[in-house]
Amino acid sequence: MRSQWSRRRFLATATTVAAAAGTSWGETMKKPLVCAFSKHLQFLDYAALAKKSKELGLDGLDLTVRKGGHVEPANVARDLPRAVEAICAEGLEVPMITTNLHRGDDPDARPILEAASRLGIPYFRIGGQNYAKDAHPADQLRTFTEEVRSLIGLAEEFNMTAGYHNHSGYDNVGAPLWDLYLMIRDVGSSRLGSNLDMAHAAIEGAYGAWEINARLLAPYVKMMAAKDFVWDGDKPRWVPLGTGIVKSAAFLKILREADFHGPISMHYEYDIKSHDEMLEEVRKSALTLRAELQRAGYE
Repeated sequence: MRSQWSRRRFLATATTVAAAAGTSWGETMKKPLVCAFSKHLQFLDYAALAKKSKELGLDGLDLTVRKGGHVEPANVARDLPRAVEAICAEGLEVPMITTNLHRGDDPDARPILEAASRLGIPYFRIGGQNYAKDAHPADQLRTFTEEVRSLIGLAEEFNMTAGYHNHSGYDNVGAPLWDLYLMIRDVGSSRLGSNLDMAHAAIEGAYGAWEINARLLAPYVKMMAAKDFVWDGDKPRWVPLGTGIVKSAAFLKILREADFHGPISMHYEYDIKSHDEMLEEVRKSALTLRAELQRAGYE
């Protein structure tokens, strides 16, 4: 365990040096890390999470640092190092965490980013804002942008990079993706980008706009999320990765051509009956994602 933790400290130091030189962590990696979203493995403690993730062929984990997650924000200074140490002891990485943050004055923002920065974690996921129906979307977007700008001020202080996660559906900020592009452009910081969810982008992009949106956002994508769906009438129904209609390899090819090398977090929103079945889904989807990366031209 000690040697792996020393390796982690080396990587943390390398991250700090790269950040000072204006180079992102992802740019030092030849291809994206295949990670699982730890929300779906909540039944495992830190040691078991690390051991199983290694057995399942993952490169790392997208660790939940939010209320009800693997790390509670109130205990982040104590528990995030424990989680990271356990994961790194198995030779895996924690390239990103998922938070509920979207503004700088959130009382959890500074403690979370400070703890994550000390451990060399380069990326954190944000998002979760909603348009109200009784106001103009453009006026509301300006307000949301200023809230995110205040959070990015903290991200810059701690040398971390935020990725706004796009969710499809009514009233979700970032669902159409053009609004996320405007937010990123207006904030104007390299510490803010997209955590591009390919499936949600495909849902909102439907016939072909997903490709336009992928090209629009490609230079700003810091992390990605992978899952799949089919249409059930006029609603999406989640299915295992590679069995639906998301053109994952085509998405990834666009991102590869924009020099994307950040982590990819796999999500599982369909019905899975047991913990053992969930672990098997993780194993299968990791193989599927690696095949899609190869098809997209990653070595």
